[in-house]
Amino acid sequence: MLERFADKIECGPEIDSCWEWIGAKNDKGYGSFWLGNINIKSHRFSYELYKGKIPEGLQIDHLCRNKSCCNPDHLEAVTARINTLRGNNMASLNSRKTHCPKGHEYNKKNTYLRKTGGRTCRECDRIRSKKGIR
Repeated sequence: MLERFADKIECGPEIDSCWEWIGAKNDKGYGSFWLGNINIKSHRFSYELYKGKIPEGLQIDHLCRNKSCCNPDHLEAVTARINTLRGNNMASLNSRKTHCPKGHEYNKKNTYLRKTGGRTCRECDRIRSKKGIR
């Protein structure tokens, strides 16, 4: 089993480079292989092999942002929220913005957190209210 797993990994020349999964990949780009009658993601197998059981409720985040990497040093068990916010999706990109589109700083005093998610600039809300725009 370990030999089959190792045969499907290609390592780069640097000691800290990604371990590229060269075996089968699923439709999202994650490496996968069959272990008996169970299909396992290669990065999850690698994490458990080298670091131990994945704590309940946590996901494995690729710190290198390479979905086909199996290097355990590039993998970390995190919550779904942290995993999402570290990515390059709309939620993570918006969460990293420090100012609204009009240039007002997002800080505790100037930011309204909506119950439905997202945030609003209070200064922009005040300006719209003065103009009668909602």
